[in-house]
Amino acid sequence: EQRSGAVSLGRDVPVSGSDADRQQRRVVALLALSRVSAAVSGLRDLDAILDVILGTVLVIMRGTIGGILLLDEETQTLSYQVYRGLSSEYVEGMHLRLGEGIAGRVAQTGRAVLVGDISNDPQAARRDLISTEGLKAFISVPLRARDTVLGVLNVASVEPHSFSGDDMHLLHTIGDLIGIAIEQARLYDRLRKSRERYRQLARQTLLAQEEERRRI
Repeated sequence: EQRSGAVSLGRDVPVSGSDADRQQRRVVALLALSRVSAAVSGLRDLDAILDVILGTVLVIMRGTIGGILLLDEETQTLSYQVYRGLSSEYVEGMHLRLGEGIAGRVAQTGRAVLVGDISNDPQAARRDLISTEGLKAFISVPLRARDTVLGVLNVASVEPHSFSGDDMHLLHTIGDLIGIAIEQARLYDRLRKSRERYRQLARQTLLAQEEERRRI
């Protein structure tokens, strides 16, 4: 475990590659994190931010399968906000309660999980959908802001044992950036709505004043 106990590894975690491979991944990761940071600071729309980040993550992981699920505070359920490489049937069927399945457990505990083959994992939810999609290697990391889990990032592969502990730790760092992006986008949206309500109130007040002057 790393990061003050925030990360737990699943079963059958493969050993990282050579030092040269690690160095190359570090360079790619640094460039990717720079792009993620730019997406967080330069965009306001949450879906646009998450789509850019997800695309960058999948480039890093050399894959095409993944998605970001957000936690609904009222219902305490996770559902996909953006995704790639997954069928609509899978996405629509994966509405998880807090603590349900691997992603639900990650959201509940705030601890990332790496699984060598999710299709055989007894803790996975909707294994029928997982088998239909052909998912094998699987990483799920929490998206946190101010120690609050706002959702999870899932990355998968059709090949078993495709990811390493280094991959998971990198995604964990990106997950923190995504959490900040979600919080900032929601704050911006609330501010925009507050300003719009203020403008509407100001217009209504002005109309009422004009009406009163005409009456007088």
